[in-house]
Amino acid sequence: MSATAVSAREKLSRILTDTSEDDPQRPPLGTQLKYYFYIRRPEFLPGHILIGLAPAMLAATSWDEFTSVNAVVAILFAIVNMQLADQINALADRWEDAANKSRLATAVYGLGVKRVVGDVIVTSLVYIAMAVFLAAKTGHWDLLLIVAAGWVVGMQYSLPPWHLKSAGVGQLFGLYLWVWIPMLFVLRAFDNELQWTNVVATAALTVILVALFTTNQIEDFFDDEEFDVRTYVRALGIKKTLAVQSTILCVASLVIVAAVWQNSGFNWGMIPFLAAWLVCQGYMYSLSKAAGAPIENVVDSVKKKSLVGPYLSMLMSSMTTVVGIGVLA
Repeated sequence: MSATAVSAREKLSRILTDTSEDDPQRPPLGTQLKYYFYIRRPEFLPGHILIGLAPAMLAATSWDEFTSVNAVVAILFAIVNMQLADQINALADRWEDAANKSRLATAVYGLGVKRVVGDVIVTSLVYIAMAVFLAAKTGHWDLLLIVAAGWVVGMQYSLPPWHLKSAGVGQLFGLYLWVWIPMLFVLRAFDNELQWTNVVATAALTVILVALFTTNQIEDFFDDEEFDVRTYVRALGIKKTLAVQSTILCVASLVIVAAVWQNSGFNWGMIPFLAAWLVCQGYMYSLSKAAGAPIENVVDSVKKKSLVGPYLSMLMSSMTTVVGIGVLA
């Protein structure tokens, strides 16, 4: 067995070992339920909903289809997909989170590793059950391949041997897959045929959302350095990262407009979408402009704006949904 394989096994064993077994005392049931809620990252729930809602609005050919059982289950699947990866990340990153995201670390230690793993298993079963239900209902059995890919990416983003979060530039592709796979699932969950323009539009929305979450990666720069987590920000450097993500944001936003226009022509929803894009582009430009300062100053500055990126990502998801409404109107 190679040294790399042994190292991966040791890392996985450490993550799955409950270091609090020496103190088996657990908090009351109400507190435990609160902890289960925390490790699902409720602060990101609006964004998770929109990751399901935006492709559903693009894929639906009528309001009846948008409000169908298929759409509801597919949107729930997208939410569970994102939360499953968040649960695993909370477990794997509990030592790092103890510094700046103490609520997450407290939740993991309060529940104990065994309970968190049990919660991940239950969530995975719900995740698979929704996929099987929709595959049987639509006859689109390739949904099971999509769900398998989503589950593997969700696990391997935070866990060895792949540990995509620490794969340098490869982390970007891990993030793209994590966000795009549930969108692809939603598109395929409808009875109608998959439209390539919708596939392109959701792929473009994916890179937009990842670009706007760059602030969250930058604010963890020194923590990631301390724990030897090689994120794409550490691999590229902050200045280059912001330049790349700003360019991607611009191109991807225009691709969404072009894809929807190609599929159904111009609609009024494109106007607020483009306005939102300009706001986001201005935000990324302001970060890029400040990136020439000493790295400590840049990280401190980004920390003060750490919630702006996620809010703007929700804005872009919402405006993509509005574009979809314009198609149905």
